[in-house]
Amino acid sequence: MSRRWRLLCATALAAVASNAQQAAEEPLVINLEGLSAPLADALRDARATAERDAAAAPNDAARAAAWGNLGMFYQAQHLPWAAEQAYDRALAAADEARWRYLRAVVLEERGETEKAIADYQQVTEKSPNNTAAWYRLGAGRLLEGDHAGAEAALDAALRLAPDYAVALAAKADVAAARQDWKQAVGLLEKAWALAPGAGQLAYKLALANRALGNVEAARGWLQRRGDANAAPKMDDPLLLEVAQLSLSARFFVKAGEWALERGDLPAAVEALRNAVALAPDAADIRLTYVRLLEQDGKPAAAEREVRRLLDVDAQSAKAWYQLAWLLRHAQPPDEAQAAAQRSLALADATPARVLAAAFAMRAGRFADAAYHYAKATAGEPGNAYFHYWHGLAQAAQGDCAGREALAQALALRPNWGEAHIALARVDAVCGRAAAALRRARGLLRVKDDVDTRLTLAFAEVAAGDNETAARRIAEAGSHPDATLLDAALAEGEMPSRPFAVGSRWWLPSELRRAPRKAP
Repeated sequence: MSRRWRLLCATALAAVASNAQQAAEEPLVINLEGLSAPLADALRDARATAERDAAAAPNDAARAAAWGNLGMFYQAQHLPWAAEQAYDRALAAADEARWRYLRAVVLEERGETEKAIADYQQVTEKSPNNTAAWYRLGAGRLLEGDHAGAEAALDAALRLAPDYAVALAAKADVAAARQDWKQAVGLLEKAWALAPGAGQLAYKLALANRALGNVEAARGWLQRRGDANAAPKMDDPLLLEVAQLSLSARFFVKAGEWALERGDLPAAVEALRNAVALAPDAADIRLTYVRLLEQDGKPAAAEREVRRLLDVDAQSAKAWYQLAWLLRHAQPPDEAQAAAQRSLALADATPARVLAAAFAMRAGRFADAAYHYAKATAGEPGNAYFHYWHGLAQAAQGDCAGREALAQALALRPNWGEAHIALARVDAVCGRAAAALRRARGLLRVKDDVDTRLTLAFAEVAAGDNETAARRIAEAGSHPDATLLDAALAEGEMPSRPFAVGSRWWLPSELRRAPRKAP
């Protein structure tokens, strides 16, 4: 390092140390005016936590960590003055390379290059394997016109990481500053091989080749650049940690996910509320908030949120689907059904199609339901639920082809009791008495309840054992399916459908209300 730079660094270090001591003795002040409420609250909480942790710290390193972590939090929110104050306190407690490096980044971003260089120099002395610090030291020295110092620092970075494209590009800048265009081209081409597509490299290659008189090569590099002007990515683990603390809407979305993982639904709802406040136009975030509000037992609030989204974006298929879902139990059902159809018209998505099919089943429009379920099974042939309802929609129309769909559902999910009952009854209605009897008797051995007994009665009527079936029907009393079978016996024919009109068996699970909990 040159004598001039030693003097500069010593002066800057003395000034920084004086500022750090002064900052450590003064109250930490941050202006929260103009910030969103969630961000202001989070900043207050973070400062209170840091003050508490610093006061209770068992040693200097722990006290430094309390203030340094606060600095990282402030830095992530793009509050450089506040971050610098926190890092000053951390360094006053314990002079660690981590906090000095992060303070240097903040100083550099504010244009305090000399102070930043002094910090970077200290970091490389304390932590000589810190590639990012060597690179930033070299880049800073280059900005200050110290070409020899810049090259020495960049060489140190490249010895640690030979494929560090951003350092190669900076060293090419040093060569260009010396008008060594041949070296600049060589370094930039190596950087380009490591970071193809970085438009900034292509532009610099164009300039360097033009300086060498290689006009065609310069034109080719400009064409490669196009409209892109990205620099090579910099590997900076500490700044990655800082970025992860950003209180963006995505931060709150992630916080909501963490809350759900630990089973804290109210905390997840609050996190998404903050996310929506920070990004009110982000449709996916608002829809996640809507779903959480519904899960938290707040359907009216969820409906208000989804309607707000539709006021802004009436072409959101997901929002129309969410409205249909929220209104699925509403009477009359017209708005819910229209919302599902609107969603489908905007985007052929399976959830909206299956909900439209469920509405059709409830309304007795079985042909429409069968069409939708057939489309759903074509898209997801491994989904037993879709096959099951496709089969029931066909059976509701008297179409015995429905048994094939029910059989497919059972092939995918062999222990599904409801599907076994439905298939046994469809077999009975469609004249497959022996198969219906075998399945119904097997079901009765597993679970003896009114549905399985009436399923056996269906099979017995199909087999001509009306006397035994009549006894089972009488035992079932006023059950709708017993009434259906009793009327069929009186007329001397099989029912045309496996379940009575209005039976819950025709109602898909999406539209079934959850049973109320006992008080």
